[in-house]
Amino acid sequence: MALTLIKVADDRLGDTEEVATPEGAAVYSSRVRTLVDAVYDWSRFNSLPRAYKWIEGELTADRVTPAELVACTVRYGNQGTIRRIGVLLEQRKVDAKLLGRLQRALESSKSVIPFLPNQPSRGPIDPRWRAVLNGQD
Repeated sequence: MALTLIKVADDRLGDTEEVATPEGAAVYSSRVRTLVDAVYDWSRFNSLPRAYKWIEGELTADRVTPAELVACTVRYGNQGTIRRIGVLLEQRKVDAKLLGRLQRALESSKSVIPFLPNQPSRGPIDPRWRAVLNGQD
């Protein structure tokens, strides 16, 4: 197994899990937090659209619930992360209350962001999330 450890700002730490090892306790990011960070830090890890597929798989396998994903996204995500995960969850037709919680976490903005930042920004604009739905085949 190969691990890449990264320095994270103190105010972004949280939602961790702990496991006992022979050398002592190991603290690591929770599954849901790792999913949010894959969207949040997409440029550092070149993780989109792989992160979207990973989230889809975790939700489908019930290893993460939409409610857990929303709570973690609201707490640790930035505006782009909230918008992109909002698009993804709305496409999955998750509960409207959860989508509303995400939407309430957004600041008012007229700007749009691409759903897939490394793709040309052409396509329909999702009015709720202000995201260009580019690369949606």
